[in-house]
Amino acid sequence: MLKAINTTNMAGIRTIGDFNDFEQLYEAIHQILPEEGEDMEVEDSRLRVLGFCYDLRHALMGDRDYEYVDNGLNDDIIQQLGIVGPKKNLYLAFPTFYPEMIFVTFALNYFISEYEAKRKKTTWDSCPGIARNFQNAVLACLKETLTPQKFINSIRLLNSNPSILKNYRTQYLDFLNLRFLEWDPTKREQNISILVKRIIEKGTEYQQIERKILQAAHKYQCPPSEIIIKKEYPEHIDW
Repeated sequence: MLKAINTTNMAGIRTIGDFNDFEQLYEAIHQILPEEGEDMEVEDSRLRVLGFCYDLRHALMGDRDYEYVDNGLNDDIIQQLGIVGPKKNLYLAFPTFYPEMIFVTFALNYFISEYEAKRKKTTWDSCPGIARNFQNAVLACLKETLTPQKFINSIRLLNSNPSILKNYRTQYLDFLNLRFLEWDPTKREQNISILVKRIIEKGTEYQQIERKILQAAHKYQCPPSEIIIKKEYPEHIDW
């Protein structure tokens, strides 16, 4: 079963699941996402979700973390079944920056709704349900982390009109990721609900960055998506 838990120092959310969980989620998201260039208004957002899939894929290849999880077997059950077996299962795991995970969770609303609209909500299509299960895991993590009122406010924002995603300048996520990493664990936890608000409402801070991106794109005669933030991510992250 897929789970999402906070990393030790609140730098991000750790996705945990067995091989089948990760493989199903990887395939479902790829099925839901439009093809490259199919919906240019959300192309940058599509690429950010694919970034999450990149980690999923590498976890499946054994290039990320792992942990052992209790599988429910105890000595009595093992004796009753007459078997010899482990009491823990191997689960795959990897972390995602908090701002990035919130954005991916929200972005999936748009891609799922568009996918279902095109297929008229085909009853036997499991892909949306698999993606929703992942979203529910992230929301469960937020529920355990935030106060009840902050969680309600965050849910309300995450349920906003998904068309907000159109022409979203995803460089803003890099700005948020990098700033989030500069804070100590306490400040990170205290600002999670504010983070949700800033990502989805696209307020003054977002608009300032968007304006700089558009000005730079005009100056260098290139698409806004090609403008990058100069500051680099640290080589080592104390998750």
